[in-house]
Amino acid sequence: MPKSKFNFHKFNRRIHLYAGLFMIPYIFIFGLSGIIFNHPTILNDRSFDSFILDKEESFASTFPDVEKLATSITNSIVRDGLISNPEIKNIKYNGTMILRSMNDVADYRMNVDIPTSKVQLLTLPDFVNNTEVSSGNYATSNINSKDLLYKAEQVLKKQDIVPGKSRIQRIPNLEFDLENDTGNYRVTYNYTSGNYRVNDLGKRKFKLNYLLTNLHQVHGYPVAGFSVQWLWVFFADSLAVLMIIWAISGLIMWFKMKRLFTIGVILLSISMLVFIIILINSYEFGF
Repeated sequence: MPKSKFNFHKFNRRIHLYAGLFMIPYIFIFGLSGIIFNHPTILNDRSFDSFILDKEESFASTFPDVEKLATSITNSIVRDGLISNPEIKNIKYNGTMILRSMNDVADYRMNVDIPTSKVQLLTLPDFVNNTEVSSGNYATSNINSKDLLYKAEQVLKKQDIVPGKSRIQRIPNLEFDLENDTGNYRVTYNYTSGNYRVNDLGKRKFKLNYLLTNLHQVHGYPVAGFSVQWLWVFFADSLAVLMIIWAISGLIMWFKMKRLFTIGVILLSISMLVFIIILINSYEFGF
């Protein structure tokens, strides 16, 4: 009798099928959690709205003029003898501002892009009884927090929402670059503490693990609109959907192959058992 030849493609299909069957619970949970990261209103009664503030409502007036502030900080750096004759470039906020207000109905989170006055308003009714939600506030050295929260409450009232206990969750730092004949530097200024730090961009070292882990943590479509980050989040959405499709298609493939039914049942049973143990052990993550 002729010896049977090793069929790589058949072997590859079996590995693909068995691996897919074993990983189905994890593929589902990773796919669903990825979608929820980018679309926080899915699988709950939260609601989402976006709008642009008019000139009178804009939070920009609550913040110091960024060019004047950058110039003032630069003058302080020069006086301290850290850098001489620098040119200021790329003045920007390094993120969005997040404001919260909670009444008896819901916790409202406003994600504000200060330069464009674009706002994403997320209504979180499930946070009303969440004991971890603080109603405190903090003082800032350059920003009147009372004025900031007053503006936030006026925005909520315009959306027919009665404000409750309000707080500032996050204020973005101010960032700008300094260039002179000797090098390039990046200044990061913290509005809350009034402190700044200066990093020498020429001495930075690229770290692949930083790039990959930082990319992995990027989620949610940017408030300011279309950008490279928007593309990254879109592909993360696409991957999450494809992972779920892969899991479902794997189940269909297995069900159609009667000869592999028993092996599939064993793999699925082991996988589901381990997955249930993980869920029970991770129960506290749901609060």
